[in-house]
Amino acid sequence: MADWIDAQIEEGLRTPGAEDVTARYRSGPRKTVFEGGTYLRPTIIRCDSFRHPLANREFLCPYASVVEVPQADMLQQIGYSLAVSAITRDPAFIEALQAFPHIERLNLGPVSTMKISWDQPHEGNLFEFLWRRRALEWAW
Repeated sequence: MADWIDAQIEEGLRTPGAEDVTARYRSGPRKTVFEGGTYLRPTIIRCDSFRHPLANREFLCPYASVVEVPQADMLQQIGYSLAVSAITRDPAFIEALQAFPHIERLNLGPVSTMKISWDQPHEGNLFEFLWRRRALEWAW
């Protein structure tokens, strides 16, 4: 899987308009073998538009793409999103984000997307999938 993911990222980088900004901070390649395991190092790709093939990709590794868009155009550009983290204190933009129907999970401020909260819809669905609910009553 690591070979395939690394190849997909490299293929996407051959399309003009994207840069692996983490490459300059790594000492070595993205894919590495250590003590018999194959690992992918964290990768942040900066894309010049949402039309770039790497702009809207998800991989099973620490990967994110960043596209700079003026705030006024943001909601029209992003479309459906499973999770959005907004680092803003602009009340009008926060209100627009909350009202936007295509965001499944909205994080306002530096909220870790790795934090699982059972009462949030996305994680709640995960818990319902992983654990079966059942009722129990005792007569004695």
